[in-house]
Amino acid sequence: MRVTFSPAPVEPATTKKEIWAWYSYAFASEAYVVALTVVSISSMADYGPYRKKQLIFFSIVGSMATMLIGAVPYVWMAGALSIIANVSFGAGIVCFNAYLPLLVRNVDRIRLGRQELQQLEKETESQVAHLEQARPTSTQPSQDSINERSAAIRSDLTETSLLDSQERLAASQTETVPTSESIEQKKKLHAELSEQLNEDKARLMGQISARGFASGYFGGILLLLVCLYISYRDKSSVRSLKIGIFLSGLWWFIFAALTGVWLKQRPGRELRLGERDQKRGSLWIATRYVLYSWNRVGATIVQARKLPSAFAFLVAWFFLSDGYTSIANVALLFAKTSLQLPQTQLILLSLVVPICALIGTLLFPKLQRALGFNPKQMVLLLLMMLVMVPLYGTLGLILPFWPHLSSAAELFTLAAYFGLLIGSVQRSMFADLVPRGRESEFFGLYAITDKGSSWLGPLAVAAITDATHEIRHAFVFLLVLLTLPIPIIYFGVDLAQGRIDAEKASLELQQTLETGMESGQDEDEERERLLSSV
Repeated sequence: MRVTFSPAPVEPATTKKEIWAWYSYAFASEAYVVALTVVSISSMADYGPYRKKQLIFFSIVGSMATMLIGAVPYVWMAGALSIIANVSFGAGIVCFNAYLPLLVRNVDRIRLGRQELQQLEKETESQVAHLEQARPTSTQPSQDSINERSAAIRSDLTETSLLDSQERLAASQTETVPTSESIEQKKKLHAELSEQLNEDKARLMGQISARGFASGYFGGILLLLVCLYISYRDKSSVRSLKIGIFLSGLWWFIFAALTGVWLKQRPGRELRLGERDQKRGSLWIATRYVLYSWNRVGATIVQARKLPSAFAFLVAWFFLSDGYTSIANVALLFAKTSLQLPQTQLILLSLVVPICALIGTLLFPKLQRALGFNPKQMVLLLLMMLVMVPLYGTLGLILPFWPHLSSAAELFTLAAYFGLLIGSVQRSMFADLVPRGRESEFFGLYAITDKGSSWLGPLAVAAITDATHEIRHAFVFLLVLLTLPIPIIYFGVDLAQGRIDAEKASLELQQTLETGMESGQDEDEERERLLSSV
């Protein structure tokens, strides 16, 4: 039997709509898998030694997947590896962010200040008890002695010698008759020093976060310079792109290895499991931890709603992360499809953003100190400045005399301005609102609001472009998206009350765990108590 075929169909040229459709589908799939992975590992990272182990594990998996992207023969394989790499990065960054409050809390001067506050609180409670028992001892403390003690403890907050601090505290303790006035003075002193310690923590957290972002941007700039040189020397853009992707994975792998060597374990409290579970091996134990993480999701969401400031920040971050992720992802596609920039200029465009972001991470903390702004005020200032990016594009649609973003010079200028700001919008404010012992849980929720919304913006932009056949109309949507976080943070985030709520939640959790250990109940009841705590 003879078989014949019709002439091969003529394949039409790839359109912008097809590119956007493929990109949006891959991005949405990635965001969905990231959300599932983050839920599975977030609570697990708070217990035992898993925080560092998960950080290193996902870094290795992600870096290996990145290095293999250019070696596979089919597009769908490259897409699958890209999803694995991005999911690994999203899961690893949860553990990375959870280290920030741990590092700040264990800086010498912060630990010293916290110990002195605890000692002052115990002394105040002791004096209250003595006053209630009406047992006078000797003389009443003078106002001068209280002021001297206040100055001594304040100076301790800026020193790192715990021994000197304790000697001054011991010297200031005299056998006196506690009075209502002296107790009120000590309570007032405690409130002042607590506020000063919180400000010091917020400032230090911002500094560490800024330096971390700055080092990351600096490393990215070095790698992009190498890729730019390879692209310039190699006329084959596809091969140079594959080499650049491989070097990105290798770069990730090398510094993940250094992190594994230098970063301390800092384990959390152990989740008690029965002997039957422990005898089944490490894989079964890991499975129980994952199941526990899923059981914790509801409790974490309920807890976040009991922390109004933290919850308001998460809502604001949902829109903010979607907005700036959409701008960052859309910019390259706009440059390639609408402005038709060559490969070298696309790499230069990718280089401009991290360079300006590096400058922003170093510049804006100094500006914050010069203006005397707290983290909330600085975030609001940066958001108002960030809104100018989509506003520029929106005015081009409305006003005939306004530039229409039709040249490479305009795009590079906006990219520089955008990078300068985006490198300064720090997450350290959220770290200050998270209860102790549940850092990974809350940063997992933070990552879900981040990645969970990151596909909505590009998908909406794709739909707008498909309907209007002009990507510039998406600036209106991005303007609304970046404007919404401003009133949410302004009216919804109270840093002082947020810190108090987080500390209260931490104490409640600690008391719940101590009660459980004293009562000696089995691990099922302990797990139920953890689920219902705070």
